[in-house]
Amino acid sequence: MYLDIPDDVVPQLAPMSSPVGEIYRYVVETTENHTPMEIRTIQDWIIMPKLLQIPGIADVVTFGGLPKQFHIVTTPEKLSRYKLEYSDIVDAVQKNNLNTGGNVLWQGEQGFPIRSLGAIRELKDIEQIVVKEENGVPVFIRDVGSVEISHPIPSGVLGYTIQNEEEGKFDVDSSVQGLIAMRRWGDSNEMGERIREKIKEINENYLPKGVKIRNTYDRSDLVNYTIRTIGVTLFEGVSIVTLVLMFFLGSARATLVVVTTIPISMLFAFLMMQLTGIPASLLSLGAIDFGIIVDGAVIMVENIMRRYKEASQNDKTIGINSFTTTAAGEVGQEIFFSIMIIVLAYLPIFSFERIEGRLFKPMAFTISYAILGAMIFSLTAIPVFMTMLYKKYFESSNPGPIEWHNHIYDWVEKKYAILIAVLIKKSKKTVAAAFALVLIVVTIGAFKIGSEYLPELDEGGFNLRVFFPAGVSLGGMKKFVPKMREIISKNEQVAVVLSQLGRNDDGTDPLPANRLEILVGLKDYSQWKEKITKTELLIRLRNDLEINFPGVRFSFSQPIMDNLSEAIMGTIADLGVFVVGNDLKVMRKIGEEILDIVKDMHGASEYGIEQEGETPQLTVKIDREQAARYGISVSKIQQVIESGVGMQKVSTLFEGPYRFGIVVRYSNDYRATIKSFQNLPIISPSGERVPMSQLADIQLIDGPTMIFRQQGRRTLTVRTNIRGRDQGGFVSELQKKVTEKMKLPEGYRIEYGGQYENLARVGKRLAIVLPITILIIFSLLFGLYRNLKYVYVALACIPLSLIGGMVAMMMRGYYFNVSSGVGFISLFGIATMAGVLFVSRTNHLLRDNKNMTVLDAVEKAAIIQLRPMLMTMLLALLGLIPATLASGVGSDVQRPLATVIVGGLASALLLVLTVLPSLYLLIVKERDTSFSLDTISYLATIRNKS
Repeated sequence: MYLDIPDDVVPQLAPMSSPVGEIYRYVVETTENHTPMEIRTIQDWIIMPKLLQIPGIADVVTFGGLPKQFHIVTTPEKLSRYKLEYSDIVDAVQKNNLNTGGNVLWQGEQGFPIRSLGAIRELKDIEQIVVKEENGVPVFIRDVGSVEISHPIPSGVLGYTIQNEEEGKFDVDSSVQGLIAMRRWGDSNEMGERIREKIKEINENYLPKGVKIRNTYDRSDLVNYTIRTIGVTLFEGVSIVTLVLMFFLGSARATLVVVTTIPISMLFAFLMMQLTGIPASLLSLGAIDFGIIVDGAVIMVENIMRRYKEASQNDKTIGINSFTTTAAGEVGQEIFFSIMIIVLAYLPIFSFERIEGRLFKPMAFTISYAILGAMIFSLTAIPVFMTMLYKKYFESSNPGPIEWHNHIYDWVEKKYAILIAVLIKKSKKTVAAAFALVLIVVTIGAFKIGSEYLPELDEGGFNLRVFFPAGVSLGGMKKFVPKMREIISKNEQVAVVLSQLGRNDDGTDPLPANRLEILVGLKDYSQWKEKITKTELLIRLRNDLEINFPGVRFSFSQPIMDNLSEAIMGTIADLGVFVVGNDLKVMRKIGEEILDIVKDMHGASEYGIEQEGETPQLTVKIDREQAARYGISVSKIQQVIESGVGMQKVSTLFEGPYRFGIVVRYSNDYRATIKSFQNLPIISPSGERVPMSQLADIQLIDGPTMIFRQQGRRTLTVRTNIRGRDQGGFVSELQKKVTEKMKLPEGYRIEYGGQYENLARVGKRLAIVLPITILIIFSLLFGLYRNLKYVYVALACIPLSLIGGMVAMMMRGYYFNVSSGVGFISLFGIATMAGVLFVSRTNHLLRDNKNMTVLDAVEKAAIIQLRPMLMTMLLALLGLIPATLASGVGSDVQRPLATVIVGGLASALLLVLTVLPSLYLLIVKERDTSFSLDTISYLATIRNKS
C-alpha cells in the first residue's frame, strides 16, 4: 500500500493494547529534593525498561517531568562572525556523532575487529566538535555557542494530592506519572499481580535513595470491590434458595439433594468457562440466579417425592428403581424442553457486539453453562440420589410422612383450590381482565419508560475533564490546578486526586494546553463517614468547581468507559452530534446552532463543542522570490524555524545506557516575542544577515487548533451528557428540533453518535434477533406438543410476566437499556417454563384418565402444579433480590437486569397461577382426539401403527 507522507515522518505500530488496557498508574516520589529532570530520567531509563520486561505489558506511557537534553545555544551574530549558517551547526553535530567499523585487521592467525568510536559521550565532546576550519584554525562548537543541559518546552504537567489516615495529606504540583497498559486479551488480575511484584522489586533494588514508586490507580482494586460484591450477592442468594426449599419441600434430605445441584452446576460452568476463555468476574457471575439453576432439580425432586407419597403397595412391588425411573420420566421431558427454552432465550445476547457484548456475553454463557450442568445433573444423578436416600422409606410398609406437615402451605393450597374453582367458572372474564391489564401497563410503560444504552457504571471513582478557554498557555494554567485539587480533596471521601494538564510526550493523547484531566480516586464506600451517595458527591464537586472557576467547563465521567467510548465512538459524551463537511467555518456555525438548541433542552448537562475554536497563530508565509534573491532556500528558513526556534532534536547523546537528545537552538532573545521573531536574522551564503520579516510575511491569523476526521471527512462534534432524562427521548426531541429549525448547506450532514449510537445499533440488532429467537422457541414448543393450542397457552406466560417487569422499572425510575433488555430476555425464558409445566401436567392427566374432562383436568393440574410452580418462580425471584438491592462497586450493570426479572416473576407468580388454567380451558376447550398430546405419546402412536 502506498502512503503519501512527509520524508521525516516514520510510521510506527501502536501498542497492542485495547481501550480498556489501562490497568495501573503510579507517580515517582522523592524525599531528597530531586529535580523534575532527575525524576524524569529515573522514570525513562530505570523504571520504564524494568516494567516493559513484564510479560503481557503493551506500553508504559509517561506524563509530566522534564526530559533531559543537551542544548547548543547560539546566536546569529556568532554564526555571522565565523561566516556560518545555522545548518552548518546541525550538519557538524550529525556528522561527528557516529561509531563506525573497519572490518577486521589480521595479524598472523589472529583477527582484530576495527571499531571507530566517534559517538558523543559527554557534554565536552559536543563542545569539541569542529564546525569548520579557517586558515588552518579549527572553529569548535564552543566558539559559536554554549552547550547546556536543559529540557524541551513542557507539553504536560502532572500533579497529585493523596490523603489517608496513615500518612495524612500531601500535595505535589510537579511530578512524573507512569501509565501501564496490558496487551489485548490479557488477564487484568494476573497482570496486576505481576506489576505489583515488579514495582516492589524496583523500589527495593534499583531506585536512588529517597525515590520510590507510589500507586495511584490499580484496576485490581475495582476487581476486588466487584469480587466482594459477587461474594455477598451469591452467599445471600444461596441462603435464600436453601430456606425456600426447606419451607416448601419440608425435608432436609430433599433440600440437600436440590442444593447439591448448585456446586455441581457451578463446577460444570467453571470447567466450560476455562475451556472457552471466560474469566470469573462480576460480568460473568454477578447475575447468577441459583433459583433458576435449581429449578429443574426442584421439579424432579418434588415430583419424585409426591409419587413416593402416593405410591400404593402394588406400586411398590416393582421396586424403587423402576418406580423412580417412571416418576422421573414423567417430568424429564418438561425439564429438558424448559431448560432448552431458557438457554435459547439468551440467543439475542450471544449476538451482542462491542461494549454490550463485553458486558453481557460472559453472563449469558455462564448462566447457560450452569443451567445445562444442572439439567444434566437433574436428569441423571438426582433420581439416583433420591433412590438411595428414600429406599428405606419406600420399602417400609408403614413409612409415615415423607415431609413435615406445613400448615402454611396447606392453608395456601386450600385457598388456591377455592380461587381456581371460582376463576375457571368465569374463564372469559378472568382472561379478559388479565390481558386488559397487560394492555394498560404496556401502553403506560411505552410512554413513561424512556431508553438509554447502559446504566451509569460505577468504577469507584471519577474522571473529570476540564476545558479552559482555547489558546491559553500551559504556564498560565498551572496556577489554577492546585486550587482545583484542593477543592476536590477537601471531601473526606476522596483518596487520590491526579491532575494531567496538557498532553504526554508520546503524542498518544494530543490535547492542547487548555485541557486538564483529573482522576479522582475514592475511598472504599464502607469508610465514608458522611453518608452520601456517589451521585450526590459528584453534584457537590461540580457545583464547587463551577462557583470557583467561572467560565471553565467541566465534564464528569469514569476512566474505563471514557477510554472505551472515545476509542469506539469518538467522544466520551452520552450524545455526540457530528457535523460532517469540508469548510471548518461553516461546520462551526452549524455546530453552534445545534449547541444553542441543546442548551435549552431539559436533561442537557456538560455540553459544548469538542474541537477548540480558532485561536491566533503566528503564520510564516515564505516569499520564495525574495528568498531566492538572497540565495536562501526555503528549507534553510524552515530549518531555523523548526529547530532553532522550535527546538527539534537533531541528534542523540549516549551517556552510558541512557540516551538524551541534542538540540541546536537560538538564545531566548530571538524567540521570546513576535518582534524578536520577525527580526530573527537568516544567514545567507554570502554571510549577509537577512531579517525573517524580509523573507516572509509574518502575521497573527486565527486558525483551527484541532481538526478531526471520521471516515476521511472533516468532523466537528457537539457533545452533551444527559442527566435526569432518557437518552432515546432526548435524541428524538433534538432530532425533531434540528429538522425544524435548521437547513443544512449542500455537502454537509448531521450524524448522531456517542452512547445513543450504541443504543440505536443494539435496537436494530434486537429487532432482527428477537423475532428469530421467539420463532425458535415457538418451534421447540410445537415439537414438544404437536398442537398450536398448547403452544399459545405456554407462550401466554410471556405477556403475563412482562407487566411485572415494566412496573418494577417504573417504580425504581429505571430506563429501558441493554441491561434491562437482557433481564426481559431471561424473564421470558423462565416464565415460559411455568407455562410448559402447567400445560404438560394437564395433558398428562387427560392422557392417563380417559374419562376426565378438560375442566376437571385443568383444576386438578393447577393444584398439583401449585407447589412446583411456586417453588420455581419464588426461587428464581428471591434468588435475585440481593442483586436487585446491591449497591457496591460493579453492581450497576446487573441491578436493572435483576429488577426486571424479580418484578416480572412477581407478576407471573400471581397471574400465571390464576389466569393460565382459564386460558387453557378457553383455547383447548375439549379433549384432543385427533393426535397425541406430547412428543412421547406421538412417537408411541407411530411405533404402534408400524
